[in-house]
Amino acid sequence: MPKQNIAFHAFGDTALADALGLKPPPFVKKEEAHRQIEYVQEYAGELGCQSLVIESHYIDRDYMEDHSVFYSKSLYPYPNSCQRIHFFSVDQATLSTELKRLLDVLNRRDFRKACSAFSERYYLGFSVIKPLPGCPVGRTVLRCFPKRKDKTLVRRFDCACNYPAHLLGVHLSVRGLAFQQQDLGVSACATTALWSALQRARELEGNGPATPAQITIRASQFALPFGRPMPSEKLSLDQMCQAVQSFGYAPNLFRADDFDHSRGLLYSSVSSGLSPVLILEAPRGDRMHAVTVAGMKVRDPHVETLINPLIDDRAGDLVDLYIHDDRLGPYLRAEIRRQRRRNRLVIKVPLRKGQKTETWYLTHILLPMHSKIRLSLGDLRELGITLVCSAHAFRESLLHVGPIITSWSSWITRSHSYLESLRVTKDRVSPRVVEELCKSLMFPRYVGVVRMEAADLDPLDLLVDTTSTQRNLNCLGIVQTANTRTNTNSLAHFLAFHCECPLFR
Repeated sequence: MPKQNIAFHAFGDTALADALGLKPPPFVKKEEAHRQIEYVQEYAGELGCQSLVIESHYIDRDYMEDHSVFYSKSLYPYPNSCQRIHFFSVDQATLSTELKRLLDVLNRRDFRKACSAFSERYYLGFSVIKPLPGCPVGRTVLRCFPKRKDKTLVRRFDCACNYPAHLLGVHLSVRGLAFQQQDLGVSACATTALWSALQRARELEGNGPATPAQITIRASQFALPFGRPMPSEKLSLDQMCQAVQSFGYAPNLFRADDFDHSRGLLYSSVSSGLSPVLILEAPRGDRMHAVTVAGMKVRDPHVETLINPLIDDRAGDLVDLYIHDDRLGPYLRAEIRRQRRRNRLVIKVPLRKGQKTETWYLTHILLPMHSKIRLSLGDLRELGITLVCSAHAFRESLLHVGPIITSWSSWITRSHSYLESLRVTKDRVSPRVVEELCKSLMFPRYVGVVRMEAADLDPLDLLVDTTSTQRNLNCLGIVQTANTRTNTNSLAHFLAFHCECPLFR
């Protein structure tokens, strides 16, 4: 049996590649082979890492699957085990003391509570290092950037998941979105992008894990437009959708032809806690690429973005995306820009800190969603615009109110999460309203929400059944969170009548 070795190191004393004993393969430059692991080290440093622990022998499910279907059939005897690095924001001496202190806790409940507090305070995440010298970075989960960027910008990582880890008998946990490097054997960029996106879908639905090998095999079982599936070069859009469907999810594919519509879909996706895969095209049209969205940076407080003279789209607060790019690393800040000539959404990805950026055109957005969600985010966006237009018409014709800018946003969420949000957010409603909602409505698993607000209106939410379709829409109800502004009550009753659904206030 192989022997386990667990070593404590001070962070930053040596490069991670050297501490792990990694050497690049023939004909590959060191900076190319170790680009991702250098980025992981830089990112951990930005989080305040002070020490790391290296496990010399770790069995990783994703790599084990890749090894069984591909690397075990190679002449070279690739090992089936990996190394794993844990990152901590505390020095070696304190880390060792804290780990021993946790093991002295005897009560199970107190032990879990102490481990959770320790993880929240010190644990920054882990990185699996595969025994592949040209692409060593395997499943890597690092803590997201802090929420507050400055007084005007906020980071939102609604697509993050909770990941457990164990070290020396201690239960650790970290919240982030898993990343790994493509190997061009089992996976290419499309495979790794789907793998990251399905991490979030799996947490929402509790489905089985999807390994890179499984994604590649299922994507290529009916069509091979680029030749044999392994070594993997790339996947077509059809193959990516086939892979998503094979794991029990519905592939929602959107064309990104218009800047405002594309930005709105990205904002709604992350707000819904869904991790979209972005299909990118180089300006010359000679290269395609796929990345996964892990989060976004938005303006706070809100700044008006008019998509017509009276409609303020809250998606205009979206400034940057945080993406997983398998060529570079996790949580890369990608700038969003508008291409003036064709009104397309442009994404600028930094190659390295302080260096020039790459420019890509967004062509498609792929969202793995629950199969029973039939009302897409695009449909919900159109519904939001229609609802705001109806509100304007009612105020001008019946209330004789002049033009007032109305802001709106839309997203899809689990029904119980929406009900909880009514009590814990700043616009919380009374317990009576929540109780009435629960007793009066039959909620689907996922509910669509369109929220609008104006100078004369308190926030109003239209709840939509996501198992219905745009042609046969089932509106569940209108939720009025307050009645402190002039026309809220009148408009709420009108919308409830117009949408043929009850009003809760």
